[in-house]
Amino acid sequence: MKNLHERIDSITEQFVEMFKNVDRLFKINMEMLEKRVFIQSLYGEAKVVEDRINAYEVKIREDSILAIVRFQPAARDLRALLTFIDCVKMLERMGDLLKNNLRLMRKLNKDGNGTKEHICIIEEMANKVHDIFETYMQAFIERDEKKIYTLLACDEEIDEMRIEVVNEIIDFMKESPENIEGGSIILLLSKKFERLSDKIMQLGKGLIYTMSGENLRKQELEK
Repeated sequence: MKNLHERIDSITEQFVEMFKNVDRLFKINMEMLEKRVFIQSLYGEAKVVEDRINAYEVKIREDSILAIVRFQPAARDLRALLTFIDCVKMLERMGDLLKNNLRLMRKLNKDGNGTKEHICIIEEMANKVHDIFETYMQAFIERDEKKIYTLLACDEEIDEMRIEVVNEIIDFMKESPENIEGGSIILLLSKKFERLSDKIMQLGKGLIYTMSGENLRKQELEK
């Protein structure tokens, strides 16, 4: 039987593979946004990747719970295992959101009445959210607290970008009734990228809790 630290190392490796798969879904999203076209082969890959993410979520959750029951860890080890249980659900939800984005892109490509070219409205915001997620991955691998606070500082920036995107999309929809359906899809995409950013912020706070024991979520509730 593996000892506690060997089990945590194994769970950590699985967790890294899980968020690398989420990053792959991000890159598929970015490629379709950049090319302004729905690519069937990439969508097929995304479905396989999302299944893999779901499998990691179940495995990591079960392994973490089992480690707590068998070894009854304390302090930092317990925080790490509890954070894994919490964070894998967020990563799994991010996988859902990213795959749903691709479904919206397919709908835009099919029913957007020529508005698919205007998906560029959200491209800058989407790239920024992806950059934040990559910062989280680096922070986790390097155990770099400074990088975590760097990504947390981006929260307001994403909110501001979202407001700009919404205003631009609404102006675009006002130009013609034909733009309403496609504009509505682009609006939904922007909302999903905002939700992805929120999930990344929660992941960052979870990492701070693992490393230092500082519970930023509890502080927010107390405020």
